[in-house]
Amino acid sequence: MKRLAIIFAVIASPAFAQQPQTGSIAPPAMQRIAPGLAGYTDDVLFGDVWRRPQLAPRDRSLVTVAVLIATGKTAQLEGHLGRALDNGVTSTEVSGIVTHLAFYSGWPSAVSSLEVIEKVFRARGIDTSKIPRRTGMLPVPASDGDRAKAVGATVAPVASKLAEMTNDVLFADLWRRADLAPRDRSLVTIAALAAGGDSDQLAFHIRRGIENGLTREQIGEALTHLAFYAGWPKSMAAVAVAEKVTASDGAPLAALTIVPAGAGLARGPASNFTGVVATDTPFRGTGGSMLGGARVTFQPGARSNWHVHPLGQLLFVTEGRGLVQEEGGPVRTMRRGDAVWTAPGVRHWHGAAPDSVMSHVAVSEAVDGQQVVWAEPVTDKDYGRRPIS
Repeated sequence: MKRLAIIFAVIASPAFAQQPQTGSIAPPAMQRIAPGLAGYTDDVLFGDVWRRPQLAPRDRSLVTVAVLIATGKTAQLEGHLGRALDNGVTSTEVSGIVTHLAFYSGWPSAVSSLEVIEKVFRARGIDTSKIPRRTGMLPVPASDGDRAKAVGATVAPVASKLAEMTNDVLFADLWRRADLAPRDRSLVTIAALAAGGDSDQLAFHIRRGIENGLTREQIGEALTHLAFYAGWPKSMAAVAVAEKVTASDGAPLAALTIVPAGAGLARGPASNFTGVVATDTPFRGTGGSMLGGARVTFQPGARSNWHVHPLGQLLFVTEGRGLVQEEGGPVRTMRRGDAVWTAPGVRHWHGAAPDSVMSHVAVSEAVDGQQVVWAEPVTDKDYGRRPIS
C-alpha cells in the first residue's frame, strides 16, 4: 500500500479532461473573478476527486458535511447537504452528525448549522418529527476499558468532572448511539479533528476508526478529500499523524530491529528531571504496537519529577542503585537486576541514590501518543527520606 502522503497527490484525470464539458459546476462569481479556481473546481475537485472510487460518494459527503459544520462554513453547507442526501445519508444520520460534532467542535458550530439543515429538510419535504430523540444503544467496544483507565490517569487529576463526562457521557452514551454507525462516527470525528488541526486527539481516533471498520486506504482518501475543504496544511498535518499510526508503507514491517547501544544520546530536560540525567537507545514498537522506551542514566542524586504513566511502566535496573517512591508510600531501594512495575495512573518518581550512578531501561505503552504525564519536581525533603530495602 502506498504511503498516505503519496495518496495526497491529486491529479486531474486525463480521460475526463478529454470529455466534452456541458457546463460548469463552479458558481458564476467564481467563473468571473477566479477562472483558475473555477477550472480546478470543475476539473480536479468534482471532475476527479469526487469521482475517485477509493471512497464512496456517501463517505465523501460525510467528510464534507462534517468539515463544513465543524469549521462553521454554513454558506457552503446547503448545497453539500443536498448532495449528501442524494448520496444516501439519511436525515437521522444528519441529526446524529450535528449532535456528535457539538462535542468535538463545540456547541456554537453545531447550533450554527441547524438553520441551514432545517431549510434543506423543509425543501426536501423531510418530516423532522420522525427523527428520534433517543436511539438504541450499541455495545461498548472491547478496547474501551483501557481508554477509560487512561482518562482516569491523565485527565481526572486535573479536571475530575471532565474525566467523568468523557467516560459517562461522551463514550458511554454519545459513541453508543445508533443514529450513526460506529464506522461513520469515526469517519466524521477524524474529518472534524483534522479540519480543526486537533492532531493531539487524531491518533487515537484513527486507531479507533480502524477498529470500527475503516480501512487505511479509506482514511488516506478521506484526508485527500479534506484538503479541498479544510486546506492543504490541515490535511498534510493529519497525514503525518495517520502515517505513524497506520504504518502503511506497503513494504513489510521490520521483523527485527536493533538499536545500537548509545544511539540517540540526549540530556534529560530540566523541566522533567532534577540533576544530571541522560537518555539513549530509544525504541518504538512497529505494526501498530504502542510500546516504547529508552535507557535512562541518573548521576548521583538525580531523579525524575513526579509523574504518571497512562498504561503503567516497567523498569529494568541495569547499573547501580536507585530510589523509587509512589505517592503516599515509602522511598524504596532498587538495585541492578531488579524489575520494577508501576501500575497505570500511579503518581511516582525514581532516580539514583545520593552516592551511586543508576541506569535503567524504561518500557511503557502510549495512549493518544502519550507515554507519560509529568508533574512537579521532587523536593529535597521527599528525596532525602530514609529508604527501605
